[in-house]
Order: sequence, then structure tokens, then C-alpha cells
Amino acid sequence: MNVTKQLELTINQKEQLLEREIAKFAKERIGKGPSKTEVRITEGILICVQYGFLTKAEELIIQSGHWDKVIDYRRVYILQCVKDIEEIIYRVLKRRIKYFFPSWLSEENLSCWTIYLD
Repeated sequence: MNVTKQLELTINQKEQLLEREIAKFAKERIGKGPSKTEVRITEGILICVQYGFLTKAEELIIQSGHWDKVIDYRRVYILQCVKDIEEIIYRVLKRRIKYFFPSWLSEENLSCWTIYLD
């Protein structure tokens, strides 16, 4: 996509593009993408919610009562990927990440990233 077309994108189109790119990123990095990704952009905040983000192995670990191990692993892993996530966001919004707060509801198979933008 060239820069001129990128400038013409509406907020809704940017949200949809980020949804596709983040889901693609998750699939490439983890081997399984979320079943659904939603992105919302406000003034200086980007919220990304991923439904069905757990792998089958992670679901089994959680069912055995060890959700904390899965979340600890995901936390460490996703924080290592912040620069790559920032590049996706920068390509679409031309903004950098100021703060990145991941959270999970493992029993709901839901992941939420709250991202404050520069």
C-alpha cells in the first residue's frame, strides 16, 4: 500500500487493517491465530481484543488447573514481541507505542492489549 492511499484510510479501515495484520502476526509467531480479532482506536489508545487465542495445548494446561503457567508464558512471550507489534502499528498509524499492557481471561479464551500511543 502506498503512502497516499494510506493517508486516505478512515479510522474504521485502519482498525480493520490492524485486525488482519495482528491476527496474521499471531498465526505466524504462535502457529495459531485468534478466531476473531477486534481493534478500536481512540485519541491516543489502541485496544486489541483477541478471541480464541489459546492453542489446544494451552487449553489442556488450563483445564488441568495451571492457567497461571500459560499466562506467565504468554506474558513473557508477548512482551518480547512488542517491537514487532509496534512495527505493525507504525505501518498503519504512523505512531509508536508509549505503553503496552497485555491482559488475559484464560477461562474465556480472551486476550486484550491496551496500547497507549505516542
